[in-house]
Amino acid sequence: MSMSSIEQRVRKGEQPGQKPWWNRPLIGNQSVTERIRSLFNRFQRAEIPERALKSHSQALQAIHKLVKRAQPIDNEKYGNPEFLSFVRLKRAFAEGHEGYENLDRYLQLLHAGISAKNTFVALERMEFKFYGSKQAMLYDYVETLFQSNVQQAEFLENLHAKFTEVQPQLRTEDGKAALEKYYQHLEKITKHRFGFRLLRSFKRHKMTNYSMLNTVANIIDGLNRLDLHDLGILNTEVIAHYETFQRLGEVLGMPDSLSNPKTFGRMLQYIALEEKYKNAYPKFQELVVLLEQWYKQFTVAQNLRNEYNPKQYKQVKEFAAKIPGVGLYNKYKVYFSDGTP
Repeated sequence: MSMSSIEQRVRKGEQPGQKPWWNRPLIGNQSVTERIRSLFNRFQRAEIPERALKSHSQALQAIHKLVKRAQPIDNEKYGNPEFLSFVRLKRAFAEGHEGYENLDRYLQLLHAGISAKNTFVALERMEFKFYGSKQAMLYDYVETLFQSNVQQAEFLENLHAKFTEVQPQLRTEDGKAALEKYYQHLEKITKHRFGFRLLRSFKRHKMTNYSMLNTVANIIDGLNRLDLHDLGILNTEVIAHYETFQRLGEVLGMPDSLSNPKTFGRMLQYIALEEKYKNAYPKFQELVVLLEQWYKQFTVAQNLRNEYNPKQYKQVKEFAAKIPGVGLYNKYKVYFSDGTP
């Protein structure tokens, strides 16, 4: 330092070797400059890490794709009270909610019977119409198989073997054709897991009146014109045909505690609604899966936005963009048991 500068500082009251006043500690051991720099750094927002930006971008890309697939499936039918009742009813049976405990297996048996009612009735008619000694060989063999504990796969295998043994023994072509038709009807029913169980139960209970399935199906067809939310109407229909439902309860293997108008009313409600929405529900399931996937990606994006918020981090345009699909998810959130944006 030159002599003149030392003299200037001495005149200003500074001692030789001291720092300039702005570089000296103001409070504590920090100078004014250091304190200003510290305050500036404190309010300086950090950059969002590259990995977070990448994860957010990937989540948004997935969200856009999912929304694009979900929007064409969106249907006003899904929002109506009746469809919502059907979805809740389906869940109640499947999960055994209060009042629906242990009913699902009986519902599946009844539903299988209603779905294949025409085949059951055709089987019944053929057993009465074509009953010669050769046909009886197959009919009796089927009875024997059902009275045993043979499993479904073994039953089908044995049935085919017996049919190929008996059919050539028939003398007329009409007789052979009739027996083949009988075999086809029987195979069609028993290839279905619940159809096999239901027919086996009919045989074990010595009940050959499969037309009771037609009676129930006719009741269900009539219910399509009624408000299916009203269990009182459904119970009335059951009571009006209660003898049929009692016999059906026996075939289904329902205990006395469940074989009542209220239970059958709920089963009728379910089958009628499933028939009504049989085409809509698979598409709705597809929509639900897409929205579940959407919610997972939404959660990723939202969590990143919360973690790297504007108060602490410099914001990028992508973090401020509106996430698509929230309105669509909220429209169907009543169908979900967890999480809502």
